[in-house]
Amino acid sequence: MLVAAAMVSAGTLLGALMIALGATDPPRADRRVWASDGWPARAVTLAPGEAGWETAPVPLPDAATFALEVRARLADGSDPGAAWGVWLEASDGARLVYALSGEGYLTTRRCPPGDLPPALEDCPSPLPEWRWAAYPRLKPAGESNHLAVHREAPGQVRLWLNRERLGVTTLAPAGAWGVWWRGGRGSAATLEWERAALYQD
Repeated sequence: MLVAAAMVSAGTLLGALMIALGATDPPRADRRVWASDGWPARAVTLAPGEAGWETAPVPLPDAATFALEVRARLADGSDPGAAWGVWLEASDGARLVYALSGEGYLTTRRCPPGDLPPALEDCPSPLPEWRWAAYPRLKPAGESNHLAVHREAPGQVRLWLNRERLGVTTLAPAGAWGVWWRGGRGSAATLEWERAALYQD
């Protein structure tokens, strides 16, 4: 029994060490081509319902495997209805948007080509279950959330959220990508952009 207990303890410690060293991190391409602390702004205070889109200064690579990562947090006291996310432009001009809210909800939307709608909810979800839904790994206001997108194969991108592997979406990226944000429902929210980076093979 002592040997078995020691083996279980050793296995647990080894697993914890591997996680700490990044074994469960999203795949990352070999070469960092761009990074910024605090892009598009170090912090922005959002009025209720205020929304915006920002395009990254460096486009996605044409054919190479890539990984993009964005880390941000809503400041303590922010309206929990505030939300932010990452978007990628498709070859047909549509935008694929991965977004999360301070209330602990996550969604994936595909905004059609042309003028962007006033509300993200006007864009359909690729799958019904990808509408706003509670997600237990999301962190509340005051803590950082880490959103990453990795191109696994031609025409396929996968979302990672706080080191957890989520669904694959069919997408042929056109190059442009960026971030989206929206204020809460009844009071101000402060969104702090902490880190953005792009990697490619």
